[in-house]
Amino acid sequence: AAALCLSALLATPGQAQSFGIGGSQSRSGDWEAYGGLRMALSESVDFEGGSNIDLDDDLGFTFGVGYNMNDHWLFGGEINWHSPDYDGTVVSADSPLVSERLSGELEMFALSGSATYHLFEGPFTPFVSASVSYTWIDTNIADGPPQLGCWWDPWWGQICNYYVDTKDEEEFGYGIAAGVRKDFTGWFARLAYEQRWLDISNSADGSPSFGSIRLDFGSRF
Repeated sequence: AAALCLSALLATPGQAQSFGIGGSQSRSGDWEAYGGLRMALSESVDFEGGSNIDLDDDLGFTFGVGYNMNDHWLFGGEINWHSPDYDGTVVSADSPLVSERLSGELEMFALSGSATYHLFEGPFTPFVSASVSYTWIDTNIADGPPQLGCWWDPWWGQICNYYVDTKDEEEFGYGIAAGVRKDFTGWFARLAYEQRWLDISNSADGSPSFGSIRLDFGSRF
């Protein structure tokens, strides 16, 4: 069974018809909307000066829309977010021998646009895609002393409470993905591996990469 699947994936479009992969169900001209799960894989990021963080695996969520220009090309956009736990080391700028451990939870929210190419025209096809993204990261690390804020509540009147600003980053990125897709009547499913690079400021790696496995379910209309 594994050999048959591999042969089908490597087949030419004409050969694919003989495997039953091709079909008359066309995506051309259809809009689609989808939601899915994104398993962000663990990753280490090194920073200038010797500081670093280790991100844990984390399950996030994705929602998106797209338009099929034809049976091969799909253009779309999506939002996704996840909140991985992390451990790290902060190195003193005054003495590299002085460091401190830290841990917490990041919040990562991304907007992205992508172009996807489906290898076959039929309802079952491998695909590859490329994307560009804008990512907002909240480290949940205090970026100053607590501050007092007050506001007027419609029922309770004036309410005052302390809040703490946290360090956040806004980064551009890009990515590539590869996977397989199966279209059914009115809906579809796809499974893919994706690699993204983020231009994180002060990163020793320049643009560290982040891998994820994603499973999407959507509707065509």
